[in-house]
This record gives sequence, C-alpha cells and structure tokens, in this order.
Amino acid sequence: MKKLKTGFALFLGAVVLLGATTSCGKYRKHDNMEVLENSYTGTVSITSTGADPAGDFTGDGDSGEYSFVWENSKTTAQVNFDVTTSGGTVQMIINDAKGDVVLDETRPSGSDDTFAGISAEGKKGNWLITIKLNQFNGDGSFSVSPGN
Repeated sequence: MKKLKTGFALFLGAVVLLGATTSCGKYRKHDNMEVLENSYTGTVSITSTGADPAGDFTGDGDSGEYSFVWENSKTTAQVNFDVTTSGGTVQMIINDAKGDVVLDETRPSGSDDTFAGISAEGKKGNWLITIKLNQFNGDGSFSVSPGN
C-alpha cells in the first residue's frame, strides 16, 4: 500500500510540474493578433496587424497589462517603441514560441524615450507580446517585425 501511495504522489507531482512548465506557452495555440489580456485602464489601439503589428497607447495615471499573440516567421524580432510620459513606466516583454523571454525592456518615467533593438534569438512560431503600464501618464507607440 505504501508503494501505491508513493507512486501516486510521484505521478501527481509530475503532472503538477508538467502543468507549471508548459502553462507559459499556452498562447501558442491562439491566432495571430489575438488579444489574451487587456487589463490596462488606459487606451491601447492596434494600428497595424499581421506580420508587422503596431499600436499606440495613452494613459492618465493608468495601470494594467495588454498582451497579444504574434506569429513570427523568424527567430528574432525587431522592436521599436517611443514614450512621452510625465510619470509611470512602460515595460515590453516578448516570449518566443517556447515561452522563453527574448526581450524585456522598461522605459523610465518622466521623459521622452525611444527604444529600438532586436530580441534575443528564440523559436519561431507564435510569440507573446506583453506591454505592462504602471501609473502611466502620457502616450506612446510600438512596432514589432520579424528580425533577421
């Protein structure tokens, strides 16, 4: 009986561990440009979709997260975002098709700031683009396109 309990406990532990390690990649089964979270209390407007998504965001002390699926045919991404803010921060996080973070950039508050760069190399397929805004007061824009 003890072996049965131990075996069941090991099985249950493996199931929990498997769920924890694969949950971050659940977006892989979603459609390109599908919004997975929009808890941002300000405004996010997607201005371009498809292979080269882009958008604008505004806020008046607003906070929250906006995330969507992007189908990347390459192993890197070219990322640009501009922020004009008198307060708050903007963070862009990109996860590749395996769920690995390939870009994590935060723009500081109280300034005009631009970021242009390329992500780390990742697995091509459905990537997750997440924009986190914290007490954001201002406006900004972003664009993402397949890298090299």
